[in-house]
Amino acid sequence: MSDAPPRVAIFIDWQNAYKTAREAFELQAEPNERGNFSPYKLARLLAAGRDRGKTATLERVEIHRGQPSSSRDPVGFGANRRQATAWVREGGSIIVPRLRPLRYPPPYAADQTPVEKGIDVQLALAVAETILTSAADVAILFTHDTDLLPAVEMVARLKGPSRIETASWSSHMFSQRLREVPGVYHHRVSGRVFELVEEPVNYAHAPQRK
Repeated sequence: MSDAPPRVAIFIDWQNAYKTAREAFELQAEPNERGNFSPYKLARLLAAGRDRGKTATLERVEIHRGQPSSSRDPVGFGANRRQATAWVREGGSIIVPRLRPLRYPPPYAADQTPVEKGIDVQLALAVAETILTSAADVAILFTHDTDLLPAVEMVARLKGPSRIETASWSSHMFSQRLREVPGVYHHRVSGRVFELVEEPVNYAHAPQRK
C-alpha cells in the first residue's frame, strides 16, 4: 500500500452479528430489537481501529443478510426493507445492503422456518473481489461464522495478511471468533462499544417517515 490514507471496506454478516450480539451481551430475554446496531457507526469505529484513526477512508460498508418473502412474511419483508432504508439514510452511498431472498420450505412442511442460503458464498466473494480488484486497501470481515474462514485465509495468502482483518463481539462470557490466521489483525468489539452503536428499533412497528 502507498502512503495515501488507507481505504477500508467493511463487510457485515448481519444475522450472525445480530444473534451473537444478543448472546454476547446477555440480551436473549430482551425484546427482539435489542441487538440491532448501526452498521455505519460500527464501520467507522472499525475503520479507525488498528491506530488508523481519522487517516483512514471508509470506502464501503456491505451488510449481507436474508430477505423475507413479501407474500409469505409481509411483516418481516416490510421490517427488512425499512431497516435497510434506515441504514442507507444514515450512511449514504457507501452503505450497500446486500439482501438475498430467504429459502422457504414447501407450504405444507412441518417446519416452516425459512433459512438463509448463499449468504456465506456471496459474502466471501465480495470480500475477495474487493481486495483482488484493489477496490479497497483493507477489508474487515465482521462475523463469527467459521464457514467464512477460507475467505480470510485466501486473501491473506494471495495479497498478504495486512489486507484483511476480522472482527467479532467480545464480553466476559463470550469469546467466540474466527480461528486466528497468522498476521491477520482481529478487532474484539466490547460491550462498551456495542452500547455506542446499538439501535434498538423495532422496524416491524417503526412509524413511516413524513
